[in-house]
Amino acid sequence: MKKMICFIITMALLLSSISVAYAKPGNTTAQNNKQKKTQQETKQETKQETKQETKQESKKVTKQETSKNNGKIKEKKQTFKIDGSPVIKYGKYKLPISPITKGMGATVNFDKTTAVLTVTKDTTTIVINFIEKTVTVNGVADTTSGIFTAKNDKKPTVLIKYIANKLGVRVTVDDDKVIVTVPGLDLPTGVTVTTVGPTVSANTLNTETLYVTAVANIIAGQATDGKAELYVGTKLVATDAEITATDSKVTFTTSDGTPTKEELQTVIPTGGIVTVKLYNAKNESVTSAVANPTLVVDYTVPTITGITSAVYSASGSAISINVTGAGEMNDKVDVTKISLYDTTLNITYQLTNLTGTGSIGVVSSNNIITIQLGSADVLGLTGFGSTTLYLNVAAGSLLSDAAGNTSSASTSVQSVPVTKIN
Repeated sequence: MKKMICFIITMALLLSSISVAYAKPGNTTAQNNKQKKTQQETKQETKQETKQETKQESKKVTKQETSKNNGKIKEKKQTFKIDGSPVIKYGKYKLPISPITKGMGATVNFDKTTAVLTVTKDTTTIVINFIEKTVTVNGVADTTSGIFTAKNDKKPTVLIKYIANKLGVRVTVDDDKVIVTVPGLDLPTGVTVTTVGPTVSANTLNTETLYVTAVANIIAGQATDGKAELYVGTKLVATDAEITATDSKVTFTTSDGTPTKEELQTVIPTGGIVTVKLYNAKNESVTSAVANPTLVVDYTVPTITGITSAVYSASGSAISINVTGAGEMNDKVDVTKISLYDTTLNITYQLTNLTGTGSIGVVSSNNIITIQLGSADVLGLTGFGSTTLYLNVAAGSLLSDAAGNTSSASTSVQSVPVTKIN
């Protein structure tokens, strides 16, 4: 009897415990959903935070790499295993496809019927005909490819090496792998400018300049099938549109074959820092940043409208010429066009401009030209000015500026009286 009572009590306790665990199933589900929602929200927040942190870290790394590389683009290496990967075969020739398509970014087509292999990337198309034993690049025959003169032990690698070379890519081929190195892009260096015209001044354009050429150094193979642009300030003035795998320089000209000074003044209206922007085949670009020259543009000619009189200071070894309409201060005077005539001596002496002994003349203001006499001219004018003196200016251009511009040429000799002071 006692056993029976104990059994009944035990069962009652068990039933009471089960009903407590699963009581109000609706509330339990709500709690579970709430807990699940909280977990999802936490997971999403964590994912979002991680994404933001990763983005910020990536941005930070990119910025650091750019700073470290001084703006140049780093080269990229990829390794491809040969075993198990698709390969084009013709006799002893072998060409693993993945290094070409995935590593070099080219397309590959092989026609088994005609035995013609075609590889295309950007503006470069390579066609290899195994039956006719011909190679063309962009339709031009390449008789020095070496593909069909290669020894048998070289034939498994000659194709990929030739294609890589034409596409501006480096490859290293082992027994079981191919390493494809896509070149980086270094900044152009050694930018130089040459001006062409009757009167030339370094890195300067004047009213007579006909055209400009420029050159910059690049790393051969980095910008194959790319281009380069020449800028003066922010203005694009010339383009080198064809860069081959062996080019170590880019060249520019503003000439169209029949250049004129008017055309140049339209192309380059103002001066500025000269830079070269280099593009690779992917249209990635870098710009020269070291020792870029500055191009000075001066299309204003010196002016002088008249010469009225002159003063000769024997003790000061100087001549002061009174003029009208002189332009810029410090414009140079061609002293060889100036001579003094002494009526009593009946002698004319022409000034010289020899270095060290000749005279130097400049525009001092819009009304005064000053000539400092050199030792040779001081000696040559000894005894001049006892009575009447005249200053003569020969026909032609009297003034010039630092850019090489000259004043309008007079067509006749101009003569004015000279006052001598001791």
